[in-house]
Amino acid sequence: MFSVEPEAVLASSGVEAGITAETEAAASAASPALLGVLPMGNDPDSIAFQAALLASGSEYLGIVAEHSAQRGLFSGAQAAASGVYGATEALRAATVALGG
Repeated sequence: MFSVEPEAVLASSGVEAGITAETEAAASAASPALLGVLPMGNDPDSIAFQAALLASGSEYLGIVAEHSAQRGLFSGAQAAASGVYGATEALRAATVALGG
């Protein structure tokens, strides 16, 4: 048998939502620097290096967006679980009170 505290699960959901918002804000703030790289010169090596940096920055932002979305889903799942645990506990308590 195990015990779950719905309030703690709901609090964790809030923390996860906060981390999600912070991650999204940091990625948004970093986006101009990651996607605004200019070539150091007009030679093929500088242009190739710029392309590599832009690709890397774009890939990084894509990964951060995916991570943030997953964390947001986890936060939502925790909030839903908190509600389910709370409702289940209320039903259990009512059943016990009725002698069932």
